[in-house]
Amino acid sequence: MVGQRIKELRHQANLTQQELADGIISRTYLSLIEKNSVHPSTNVLKKLSVRLNCTLEDFTNTSEDRNLSLLEIKKEIKWAENHVLMNDFKKLGAFINKNYETLESITEAERGAISWVTASYYFHQKDYDNARKYVEKAIAIVKKMREVTIYLRSLELLGRIEYEVGNVMEAINQLTKANNIIIVENVVNITRVSILYHLGKYYSRVGEFYVAIKLCEEAIDLNMKLNTYHMALNIENTLGRSYHATKDFEQAEYHYRRAISYAELRPVSFDLIGSLSNLAMLLMELDRTDEAYEIILKCNKMLDNYRFDHPYAVNIRLHLAEVMIRKGIYEDARAIIAENIKNDDTGYGEELMGDLEYQLENYQGALTYYKIALNGNEHVYYFGRISKKIAEIYVKLGDLEQSNEYYKKCINLYEDSLPYMV
Repeated sequence: MVGQRIKELRHQANLTQQELADGIISRTYLSLIEKNSVHPSTNVLKKLSVRLNCTLEDFTNTSEDRNLSLLEIKKEIKWAENHVLMNDFKKLGAFINKNYETLESITEAERGAISWVTASYYFHQKDYDNARKYVEKAIAIVKKMREVTIYLRSLELLGRIEYEVGNVMEAINQLTKANNIIIVENVVNITRVSILYHLGKYYSRVGEFYVAIKLCEEAIDLNMKLNTYHMALNIENTLGRSYHATKDFEQAEYHYRRAISYAELRPVSFDLIGSLSNLAMLLMELDRTDEAYEIILKCNKMLDNYRFDHPYAVNIRLHLAEVMIRKGIYEDARAIIAENIKNDDTGYGEELMGDLEYQLENYQGALTYYKIALNGNEHVYYFGRISKKIAEIYVKLGDLEQSNEYYKKCINLYEDSLPYMV
């Protein structure tokens, strides 16, 4: 590790690479030496020692300063791990650029941890190709080690990458593998909480709501044992949505309100808006429309005041329009939908326009919007709901043939969703 020692002594002498190399070797060659990519000749070492005011032995001995430097590197690796766990990536780019993984003096476990940190950084940047590259590297390093923490974190991250690129079942497979290791190794820490949460979230996304509830409740129990609140807001929202989907409205409201309580402990964020919006839509379904309207109106005012740039912000706008339709505030609802429909590719905006025209008894207009909504980018389950609305309009219009066609379409769409909702 002569190169690393030269770098340390250069820093102690307060010299740049150019200042140390000048008249001896090129700066590029010195950079390669410091990275341990090449080994300098004795003649070069003698000249460097003169400029650094040290002896040749100083390049090779294991001094107290050298040990301290290695200790500092180990501390910095642990610091980087903790910053990923705190979801704080601001300074991790500089850490990654230090290339500590190339040092011979660190352990394989630390090398794996650095790869996981790097993968996490790229995941945060939404660079999923590089995230996959580094997390697979981390898995290859640590998968046979007795200590499984980094292996579990890496499997979890790989699952999250798969989910983000649309491979939901593969995401579930990776997280299930991690959960099985947790059970065998009897792991009890916040990594387990995170894995349980993400597994529950993904099962909820594919309609396995009871499985999602079980996993998230297990995550809550573990948090209680650890005396932590790790990912508590996200866990509560997933439980709220899952109970909502299973029509257990009392439990859904309970967990939505808990999510709001957690969100209110932080500075105002989109998490608070999203949690409030979830509650508002539940209350609307329970015919507590006035309460729903006050809450969703508050959400939209917060969007105006804080100007959050979030992909789901358009949903909050459209939720307000949906509650307005329920309250009979039709023209204001129309204006909100018209303003936001261009930013929505799910078909939700067109469905709401259809609902609005239906309430105004403009059934042909409603049909037009509903049929456009069927081309949106949304889960087939929701298209089944829209097809049912179309069929019911045809019943009103006395066109039973078309009504039967759309009822059949509705059934087929629900059947298509069944593999994801068993």
